[in-house]
Amino acid sequence: MKHLILPAVLLSFFVLSGQLVDQAAPQMAGVENDPFANFHQRWTPSMQKLFQLVRDDDGKVTHYVGAEVGTPYETTDFKKGHVWYKDEDLGEFFYRFNIFSNEIELKRTQLQEEKHQALIRDPNVVLVSNMKDKEYYYLSFISDKTMNKEGYLIRLYNGSSFKLYKHLESKFTEAKPAANSMVNPTPSKFTTFSSYLLQKNDGEIREISLKKNKFLKQLDANSAEKMKAYIKENKIDLSEETQLIRAISHMEEADL
Repeated sequence: MKHLILPAVLLSFFVLSGQLVDQAAPQMAGVENDPFANFHQRWTPSMQKLFQLVRDDDGKVTHYVGAEVGTPYETTDFKKGHVWYKDEDLGEFFYRFNIFSNEIELKRTQLQEEKHQALIRDPNVVLVSNMKDKEYYYLSFISDKTMNKEGYLIRLYNGSSFKLYKHLESKFTEAKPAANSMVNPTPSKFTTFSSYLLQKNDGEIREISLKKNKFLKQLDANSAEKMKAYIKENKIDLSEETQLIRAISHMEEADL
């Protein structure tokens, strides 16, 4: 059974556009059948500069493998984890989360010559780190602006009533030349933003505020009153991830 499911879950080699030489950005034709459609749709001229091999006037080849500041990855190195399809373990892989392209990259080995693959985006497919501290799910959720989105969520807490997720998003900013000799140029950079989402009783996954008053307003009146007292008594700082998990755990234990 494993051998039948595995090809459907693990896609063919995922080759970043950085391996192309002097080619234009990918075209949109047929992208609906492309497993990397999301990556292509986000392609911009700045990405071509970033990932493409460019031949300079002096004949030297420059490899644009990333911005001057920051990284599109959660971690630049590959970690070990297991891929699950529903209740079936499909095996151990080395993985790396590309936040910008919203892809989880997989390799069987750490050999440099092995090209990485992209994990298919499916709610039934879960990546669990070997450290058991992270689980990656591709799910639908509602942002703070009540926008419906889809993306990889990292589950931080799994209770019978409450589940807490973390969402990472990466923004690329192009470099800007110095306006004059008195100021420095602005380097190109990746900036990572994080947000947190809560799910109650397997309902909708919604973003929550890390500001105490706004967080309490997102709860029902009874829960808000009890959590207000708990946060004050225990001096909980919701902007600290470990303390946020502690607060959600208390909501679970107190049956709020």
